[in-house]
Amino acid sequence: MIDEKKGKAFFLIFGLYLMIYFYLGVLPANIDNFLQDLPGATQLGVGLAITFSLLTGTVSMLIFGYFGGIIAQRITRKKLFIITNSIWISANVIISISPNYAFFLCFFLIAAIGNGAFLPIGFAIIGDLYRAEERGNKFGFMQLGLLLGNGLGVVIGGITGWRVGFLTASILGLLVLIGYSRYGINVALKSHDSNEIQVYNYKITFRDLLKLFKIRTVVGILLFVVCSGIATSTLANWSVFYLNLKLGNKGMAILLYLIAGLGALPGAVLGGSLGDIYFQSGRFKGRVIVSMVGVICGTLLLLSFFLSPFFLFGLTGFFFSFFSTGNQFAIFSDVVDPKLRGTVNSMSGIMTNIGGIMGNLLVSA
Repeated sequence: MIDEKKGKAFFLIFGLYLMIYFYLGVLPANIDNFLQDLPGATQLGVGLAITFSLLTGTVSMLIFGYFGGIIAQRITRKKLFIITNSIWISANVIISISPNYAFFLCFFLIAAIGNGAFLPIGFAIIGDLYRAEERGNKFGFMQLGLLLGNGLGVVIGGITGWRVGFLTASILGLLVLIGYSRYGINVALKSHDSNEIQVYNYKITFRDLLKLFKIRTVVGILLFVVCSGIATSTLANWSVFYLNLKLGNKGMAILLYLIAGLGALPGAVLGGSLGDIYFQSGRFKGRVIVSMVGVICGTLLLLSFFLSPFFLFGLTGFFFSFFSTGNQFAIFSDVVDPKLRGTVNSMSGIMTNIGGIMGNLLVSA
């Protein structure tokens, strides 16, 4: 019964994560239509909207990373998670009726407040739900939600247009959130390595950061996350637009991007599973080895894909590139004190956003 409840809670968290990336995939598929249909919109404006959204999400991570513990003690972590997800869901309904760019930008940033809170709260819940030897697989599966959501957003948004796309994301997200409000559980805040009850800490404090930065593994991963954020965020937001310019056919650009992106789905899950196998066999550096092999191979293949858009380059490139995603969060959970998991998850999201800001400014300038 306990495993069944945990499974339902995880599945619904996964669903919310998927719907966040569904709505984030709508705009990249409609940049050309967005520029034509929305008064005041420009290519630079699209880049700035994405950049300011990442900045807002970063601030949201900091706020909920610091004050989340206090709020969760008063209203429970489950209720806090429901409230933060309702922010992006309601904002996207309003985005769908935007009369101009300024209106769109305002509510696009409000939505970023809600999705920015997801990582320090949602991923910390998952870290508490499962034991160390299971986390790589679960975090890798969460990346499946990211990729699947982004792909659905690109496809459905590309077919229906950006207004209907944002509205669809809100409706589906609301249905999942209703399910979580009914079946979600307040997981015990404990270390699954010791089975001891912990006082879980969401706060991002200077003292906590000093503790984290003394762990070389954490510093190395965070630097890697910044660099990968430059690439991944830029690819997610501009790939269809770039391929459309290169091929002169939006439908073909979306199809090629989706076929290439399919490689990331098994890559994220397989990478996390391989890391778990190494961990269970006592080879604790195995997660790092799997991640390094994936990054090196994936980078070379994706570079080849965008120089010459052959789908096999993209498919295998995304496959190898996403070996690291599940292992990244699993390593954090393995090497960081349970009290600091919320902090390190927040820092990871912040570093990803910093990389994304840099990449989007470079592309849109």
